Amino acid sequence: MSREKAPGRRTLKVFLVGAPNVGKSVFFNRLAGVNAIVSNYPGTTVEVMRGLASIDVVRVEVVDLPGTYSLGCLSEDQEVAVKAIIEEKPDVVVNVVDATRLEQSLILTLQLLELNVPLVVALNQVDFAKKKGFSINHEALSELLGVPVIPTVATKGINVRDVLEVAVKAVEAKVEGEVGVQLDRRHGYGRRRGFRHGQSMKWSLGVSPLEQGRRRKVEYSPLVEGRLRRLERAFSGYSVGGVVTPRILAEWALEGDLKAVEAALGGKLPEWLAANVEAARHELEWALGENSSIVMSKERFALSGWITRQVMRRESTKATLQEKLDVVFLSYSTGIPVLALILTGIFALVFLGGGMLERGITGFFENYVNPSAEWLIGYTWVELAMKAISSLVVLLYGEAAALAAEPLAGQLFPLQTLAKHFVVDGLLMGVEAALSVALPYVATFYLALALLEDTGYLSRIAYLTDLILHKFGLHGKSIIPLVSALGCNVPAIMSTRILESRKQKLIVTFLITLLPCSARTAVILGAAGHYGGLVYALAIYMVVLGLVALLSVVLSKVVPGESPSMLMEMPPYRFPSVSSLLFKTWIRTREFFKVALPFVVAGSLMLALLEVFNLVTPIMYTSAGFMSGALGLPSITSITFIYGVLRKEMAIETLLVISKLKLGVDDISLFMTPMQIFIYALVVALYFPCVATFAVIARELNTRVALLISAATITAAILVGAGAYHAYLALNPLAPEPLVTLMVNWWALTAR
Repeated sequence: MSREKAPGRRTLKVFLVGAPNVGKSVFFNRLAGVNAIVSNYPGTTVEVMRGLASIDVVRVEVVDLPGTYSLGCLSEDQEVAVKAIIEEKPDVVVNVVDATRLEQSLILTLQLLELNVPLVVALNQVDFAKKKGFSINHEALSELLGVPVIPTVATKGINVRDVLEVAVKAVEAKVEGEVGVQLDRRHGYGRRRGFRHGQSMKWSLGVSPLEQGRRRKVEYSPLVEGRLRRLERAFSGYSVGGVVTPRILAEWALEGDLKAVEAALGGKLPEWLAANVEAARHELEWALGENSSIVMSKERFALSGWITRQVMRRESTKATLQEKLDVVFLSYSTGIPVLALILTGIFALVFLGGGMLERGITGFFENYVNPSAEWLIGYTWVELAMKAISSLVVLLYGEAAALAAEPLAGQLFPLQTLAKHFVVDGLLMGVEAALSVALPYVATFYLALALLEDTGYLSRIAYLTDLILHKFGLHGKSIIPLVSALGCNVPAIMSTRILESRKQKLIVTFLITLLPCSARTAVILGAAGHYGGLVYALAIYMVVLGLVALLSVVLSKVVPGESPSMLMEMPPYRFPSVSSLLFKTWIRTREFFKVALPFVVAGSLMLALLEVFNLVTPIMYTSAGFMSGALGLPSITSITFIYGVLRKEMAIETLLVISKLKLGVDDISLFMTPMQIFIYALVVALYFPCVATFAVIARELNTRVALLISAATITAAILVGAGAYHAYLALNPLAPEPLVTLMVNWWALTAR
């Protein structure tokens, strides 16, 4: 064997392929452990997980492709799977199949059999199949398919490593030629014997197909098979790297998936070949009276059903626990109340539990980290000196003079003051902001999401809410991101990965940026609720939710793209593995840190520059005309919108600090009317998402989309705020707000 071809001399690439909810992620976790790398496949928003494992001396890169029901390019997830197989040319594919849904899972298996790459089938969740009364003869299934079939229970680690060992042996068999036959570039590795729906099979059980080279060539009904073979001959002159065969190209072409064909060929079809494809499709559709894609789906489903009937038997006909639970959970009369309780629990976990953790992290920084940093840079002594000078000025000239003297005292120690601005107010504040979002809200939400996924309840939620949300142009799965957005926008946007189409991801992401997260709720309740009353706070929620509902309907009609109808199988209920829950939570939270931390720290440092170069007053002068004319707000509020970009609750905190500095008061009601406080909280609730949210949008979609969404939210905030203010003035011509704004601006801008 040459050095280049020896499996032990290089890293083998193993692809995990399977439908959603077959336990593929748990399978991956068992093989790769915590050292997984999560990344979007180039040019897409679809996640692909990669990790390393080893079998004896052989290094193996395990790649977990997104879940897909079939091999093609009809959705973004399918397109990523196809492109990865074409471009990365895996050494072997492990098809993870759900034993409880064998008939549906085998549809993908039939397509993978057409690829020119070794295939190993992991028959997962056999324990659940047994509990449901199903008995599967995996040896008979192996003989039928002509590839190794290994029963596994990924949640318990049963036979998981055996699958990887067999996969490595499959590569060795192909490389070494141990199967004893020449490779057939047209039909894949090994000698193929065809099988079709309804034919009689005699099995030689106990004989590994890996040893015999009996991988099957899938054959369909004569009417379909004739067209496939004709197209197969037409595609036989195209070399596509030895992974994608003319046979699978013919199948894609016949069912109208030209995107997959062009992805494999690297360009558009020649006119003569496109004409042949169109003619074959028209012949089939004319003969059967159905669209060719439907015909191919029915053929595969019939064949997978026939295979299932050969190898599976039902030992019990009594209703299973899952069937009894689904009667409760999937009925609108009982399922909706249960769903409401569960969503309330998730909200409580993210909002209340996350809030407790956030207060703990914030307190730790304020009481320990920041004082320690100030002591290290020498600012502690500067602060003591500044307080002493300020106290002396208070005794001699009064408190008003002390407010002006304190910044001047800081200029006596320029290096320590500058270090404090950048280290404490800039760097550490950015790290604190990221930590107080990630650990409390992101981690708790992802723990709840992993729990919903692993128990199998997530699919039930989508089913129950799909009918309602479709009236607003949304998918049933959208309920999870939308509800979680009330806790924190960041994990909510990251959870839009569960949505199939880019159109749905764009719409839901934009709506999430408008929904009031916990930080915005703090502003709404802390400003409008506290100073104006509960009616003002409720009015803000009504305006925001009404705007979200309206935009949802509008965007579903104007945003290009398709919103696929919900096609979802119900996975079995499972007791989640603690290790799997923690692994998923850790991987997703780690990805947030990688994306958001640099943005948050950079934003914090930029805010520190405002203080260093004393840009607060110039910004107030510049914005005074717009703030008072359009929104009816004092100019000092403009500064708070800048700080609110880092974290929304900083807007109200900054307003209290600046009012103390510029006006000498720390009560908002002394310089703003209840109506002004209402408009201020409304604008804060709607305008630019925080910098962490911006970073996540840029990563999940792209920077251009993040900028467009940010511009749209700023525009919406200004229009809604200005509309509310001028509608109020129209109804109250003698309203005091214009005069109050004029007096406060004069007071703030002339203060020294």
